[in-house]
Amino acid sequence: MSETTSFHPRTAPGLSERLRTMAPSPTIAASARARALAREGKPVLELTVGEPDFETPDHVREAAHRAIRDGKTRYTPSGGIPELKAAVARKLHRENGVEYDPTTEVCICNGGKQALFNVMVALLNPGDEVLVPVPTWATFSDQVALAGGTPVHVPLGPDHRLRAADLEGHVTARTKAVIVNSPSNPTGVVMDPAEVVAVTRFAMAHGIYVVADDTYEHFLYDGAAHQFAAAGTEGARDWVLAVNTVSKTYAMTGWRIGYVAGPKAIIKAIDALMTQTTSNPSSIAQWAAVEALDGPQDCVRTMVAEFDARRRMFVAGLRATGYACPMPEGAFYAYPRIANRPDGSPGDSDTYAMRLLNEAHVSCVAGKAFFDEGSLRMSYAASRAVLDEVLARLATFGH
Repeated sequence: MSETTSFHPRTAPGLSERLRTMAPSPTIAASARARALAREGKPVLELTVGEPDFETPDHVREAAHRAIRDGKTRYTPSGGIPELKAAVARKLHRENGVEYDPTTEVCICNGGKQALFNVMVALLNPGDEVLVPVPTWATFSDQVALAGGTPVHVPLGPDHRLRAADLEGHVTARTKAVIVNSPSNPTGVVMDPAEVVAVTRFAMAHGIYVVADDTYEHFLYDGAAHQFAAAGTEGARDWVLAVNTVSKTYAMTGWRIGYVAGPKAIIKAIDALMTQTTSNPSSIAQWAAVEALDGPQDCVRTMVAEFDARRRMFVAGLRATGYACPMPEGAFYAYPRIANRPDGSPGDSDTYAMRLLNEAHVSCVAGKAFFDEGSLRMSYAASRAVLDEVLARLATFGH
């Protein structure tokens, strides 16, 4: 089809309502704009996508090579090879203190994003509601809507820290689940462990599920601690869907391996869903993920230590440049504020981010994408040289 045609897939005749109203991922859209500008020869520095700039560890890559040499290149069970399910169960017991039956309570998916989507499809009927604390990663809300549900945004206080009290007044007869994401994308905030327990108990008392996205659980700084939602409360594992991925922790974003652990009936439904959609994740990537989870973990500590150093340097630089920016306790995102409008309302983050891209050639994601006007998300999963240059450009950019 010609690039000059007026056809657009979102206006195609007969297109489903759910796709016609769905916006593309704002993070990926921002990255695409940056790359388009770079193709024009502009010196774009990209701080959009949350992707570690480290190489996948050698022992993990070697496990993939070994799988190829050993002929482990055919279909696997749709919900993952038994060896990887067992490795996930060992990880959850070793690091998070909860035992899961790998044969019935763990499912392997094509990345964490698919794991989350599978959970939503398994849980939601049309009109069911999911509580989504904001600011939040936009995909949470969009996946709820794609599964036929209704996202209910729960505003957080100025510190962007979810507390059980924030959920009061938002639960209805249609509420099916609440999203917990700590450390947070986009803010880097880490929930108080006691509040994770309190939110889980609140959910259990109201008969709703906790969908816990633990993607950034290893990226913790300044003594912050990650609380696994299914731990610390008797019976919690029956109400928690724990989603995670090897993508960030082991710099394996392109390998597309995520997983979900939870109640047997829901995991069985997710496994069945996999048989009718994607079938199994890559067999080779699964064997690599076994090595990532069971193998040496020094690579994780090295990466987190480097992110910690970048975090301190970058946030200090943002503050010196005039931005109000809290020090993130987790993940690898800085979340600076921009100047308010003349009337005192939050600044227009979309306009600001586009100016920053077009004038300073620095790419980031507008806070509006996370349902929080007046902020920017800047990933410091970039080299120190890149971060230094970003700060130099910001110093001459008119706020």
